[in-house]
Amino acid sequence: MTAAAQGFSYERLHAFNLPRPDGWERVETEAGVLAVAHPPVTDGDFRPNMVLRGGPADGISIARFATAALASTLEEFQDVRILSNDLWSPEALGTEGSGRRQRFVHRAGRHPVCVDRWIWMDDGFVMEATASYTIEQHTGMKLLFEQMVRDIRINTAVRDMPGSQAVREGRRDIDRIAPQEPRLDDYASRCAGAELEDLGSIAAAQPYREGGRLLPIPALELLDTLLVRDRLGRFQRKDPSVATLQAAGLLTAAAKLTPAGEQFLLPVRKLDASFQVEASNAAGGSVLQAWIGGGLGKITAGPSLFPAASAAFEPDDVAASIMQANMVPKRIADWAGLSPGWSIPHEPVVLGMDHYEARLKSARTPAPKTLDQAAGQMWQQPWAEWQILNEQTGGWFGWVNAGAAGQYRLSPGDGYQEQGRTVRLEPMSSAVVWDMLVRFIHAAVEGIPLRLPEVPGFNG
Repeated sequence: MTAAAQGFSYERLHAFNLPRPDGWERVETEAGVLAVAHPPVTDGDFRPNMVLRGGPADGISIARFATAALASTLEEFQDVRILSNDLWSPEALGTEGSGRRQRFVHRAGRHPVCVDRWIWMDDGFVMEATASYTIEQHTGMKLLFEQMVRDIRINTAVRDMPGSQAVREGRRDIDRIAPQEPRLDDYASRCAGAELEDLGSIAAAQPYREGGRLLPIPALELLDTLLVRDRLGRFQRKDPSVATLQAAGLLTAAAKLTPAGEQFLLPVRKLDASFQVEASNAAGGSVLQAWIGGGLGKITAGPSLFPAASAAFEPDDVAASIMQANMVPKRIADWAGLSPGWSIPHEPVVLGMDHYEARLKSARTPAPKTLDQAAGQMWQQPWAEWQILNEQTGGWFGWVNAGAAGQYRLSPGDGYQEQGRTVRLEPMSSAVVWDMLVRFIHAAVEGIPLRLPEVPGFNG
């Protein structure tokens, strides 16, 4: 350990100097790996931590390391959603080259765990820093870990790193998962001036899988009449939907709520916040409803635009499910198809509302002649709009998923064109979209002002 600075000390491993906040602990792990963790927490809670490791690059490119990391993520973790894979500059570390920042969320027991992973090269070595924290800890931990990564120091006098067992195992894993250099995204590589891997296969590798049970909307509406009582009235018991609810285990033979039925209504009975998510593309639209209360989340969802397979939805059906409240942001991200894409910065695109709606319905809609190359690339991708609305306050955010071109924030334009009111499309990393989604839901549930430090100029 090196000398302490105000608020933190540095823990050292070979050439690495990793900041450890006061009160945090160094955790013993395998050779060639350094880990620091939040002070001990209550049994059953998740302990935020950061792990730093590194080893010889052996001539492997950063694109191949990044590809291997994403492939191993899909292979290793349970119920995982890869959110982003962005170009990241490690200039703060005093090194050169183009690194990556990857973000994903997975389930560990009862915890939805957010993982931020930074990968970069330094003088023939590849380095990886991984921060883990839960969705509930996002507000307090995410920015702290970003600062810790910026404060990593490399001891340039110490370059010889032992070939530990961990390093050798890591190389074998890369050779198995990513045996060759990945296919590149030629367009994104030209824009970035660096070799960027093609991310198109990631969305296909993590399609949405329907959760819960398919139930007709009339049956759910009948069940909602029990929000303030526990048994259906005499005439209601003649409704054909009663048999459906009984088969789903939500009503007893006497048309009273079962324990599962009580749980299903709890989020609405103890409501903290509710949201409506609408999605649409050229093929049509769908809606997801979410209620959060009593520590649970209730979701009813129409078919996702990004399904693993076509589920057997009848016209009035929705997929209804109950989960921990902290799982709601991930379920929405899954349903909306949030996945990595190379978000190339360019000037926002302003369209008349009629022009925008026409493009959403048909990719053959002519593009404005004023589009630059990056915006033109976005125009050629498949579009899917999705918006989230806070049903209590009316606050909302919207995005367009433009496939390989990434996410675009959707907002009202400043004025009118010949087609009427305008909309504004601004490129935005899917990592920032995730932050906005989590913070938007958190603020609504907690009843606190919305703060978005990830969005420049946002003032709530």
